Formats: sequence, C-alpha cells, structure tokens
Amino acid sequence: MNYTTISLESNKSIFTLSLINEKKLNSLSQLFFDEFDDAISTIQNDNQARVLIIKGNEKVFSAGGDLKEIGAADYEKSFLMCTRVQRSFGLLHNLSIPVIAALDGIVYGGGFELALHCDIRFCTPETILRLPESDLGLIPGAGGISLFSKFISHSDAAFYLFTGDQIPIHDALSKGIVQKVISKEEIYKETLRFATELCKRSSESLSAIKKILYTNLYNDLNEGLTLESQEFTSVLQKAGRTKIDEFFKNKINKK
Repeated sequence: MNYTTISLESNKSIFTLSLINEKKLNSLSQLFFDEFDDAISTIQNDNQARVLIIKGNEKVFSAGGDLKEIGAADYEKSFLMCTRVQRSFGLLHNLSIPVIAALDGIVYGGGFELALHCDIRFCTPETILRLPESDLGLIPGAGGISLFSKFISHSDAAFYLFTGDQIPIHDALSKGIVQKVISKEEIYKETLRFATELCKRSSESLSAIKKILYTNLYNDLNEGLTLESQEFTSVLQKAGRTKIDEFFKNKINKK
C-alpha cells in the first residue's frame, strides 16, 4: 500500500511510523486510519520487529480528527467513525512490542488520544498537550476521557476536559502522562537510543509485561470506551455540528 499521510521505515528491528500530512496538521482522516491499520498490520507480521516509534514533526504531532469529516457525519456514521478510531488505536495495545510516542509541537484531541494509546511517551518542552473538544461542543471519543482519567485525579481530568486548557509539561511529567522531557534537537535521537536499549532485552519478557498491563487496564476500559462512542455520537448531533460549522465560518472570515 502506498502511503500519503504516514511513512513507515525500519532500522533493523526498530520501526518508525511518521505522520507526514503537514499541510493538514497531521489530522486524523479516514484515509489516515486506512494507512495506519495497514502499517500496524505490516509491523505485526514482521518477526524482526522489536519496537515501534510514532512521531510527527517539530511543529505538530497531530492536531486531532479531521473536522470536515466529523462535521459531515450523521448519527450512524459518527458512531461507526468513533468505534473505528478506537479499534485502530487499540491495535497498538495488541502489538506484542513496545510502542513509544515521540511528541513535539501540537498534540491536540485525537492526536493526544493516539499518544495515550502508546505504551510510553517522550516529549519536548515545546509540546502542547490539549483535549480541546469541548471548544467545539464535542467530547473525546477514542480514549481521551477513559485513558486520560487513569493518569490523573477525577477533578484534574474534569478541569482539563471541561476547559480544554493546555496541560503544562511539568504536570504531564509528574503525573506520568509523559515519561521524559527531551530537547527538540535530541528527542528522536534519544527515543531511538531508548528503543535500541529495549531491543537488548528479552522480547518474550517485554511482550508478557505489556500483555499483563493491558489485561489489567481493560478490566474497566472497554466499558468507558463504549460510553465514549455513544456520548460522542450524541453530542456531535446536538451542539457539535453547530460549533463545527461556526469554526469553519470564522476560519473563512479571518482569511
């Protein structure tokens, strides 16, 4: 499959999946998910694969879901869209190898959710972490509530989800949302170095650890994700569609 929104490269046993649709701020479109699913399948079927790194560029990891596609979805289509995104991101949990997100620049909405589905997250001091869906009368629909709330307190999660405010990097680090903060110049090198160290460890050991971690996580995560799909679909058909239309009108008027 020829990719246009992502690229997939391998360096011995380390795969790097890069989001490359810079003109659209690496938005997560249906085309992206087609390509993403294919890439993850390729990695899953490669017996040499030991670690996966997911990254964007220095300006943007991903600004989130494709608002034009979201705004055009009716009730049935929006529910299917939401569950499809959850299924695609969930492929990362089913990979038997560690998945590391190297974050820099804008990490909004669905982009943040993609990062949350990775096993480990490194970022730069310039990384902007936000779940801004409430600005558009929406909610996160692919783990932005169910996964995010596992890292921080109920009230902290409510604060950031209600307001859509940027999450300070020092808070993200202290609460375990990210594991390392690395300079913009060094983040990919350091992530690659870390991945190389993981390759020296027993693949069976890392796979078993990951399997047990997600087994424990899924005990109540599945119920939360199902509810996210239902509520995302409901709010999109109410306030969300109007808010998205206003967003694009304001965007046009500013030009």
